[in-house]
Amino acid sequence: MIKCTFFKRGFFEKFKITGHSLFAEKGKDIICAAVSTVSQHTARFLEKKGAKVKIKDGYLEVENITNDELSQIFVEELLETLKDLEEQYRKFIKVEVKNDEN
Repeated sequence: MIKCTFFKRGFFEKFKITGHSLFAEKGKDIICAAVSTVSQHTARFLEKKGAKVKIKDGYLEVENITNDELSQIFVEELLETLKDLEEQYRKFIKVEVKNDEN
């Protein structure tokens, strides 16, 4: 299962995506392909804005996301896209937002 966790403290500061969907064999897994494409696109943009990005097989973490409007829109759109995938493929992807208001 792919687990997508977004960390928010007034604004999105970080997100982490881990695991594999196991929907189909490697190279034919449409869920992994969709998640990889949208998340890496967002990560690449955020890295240009100063965020720290870690990528390895089955793992993507983006930290130190800036609180500018465009960066936050990118993260919000990623979240909505992943939620859409979760609605269609609940057995293969889980999306959550952790709010820390302190």
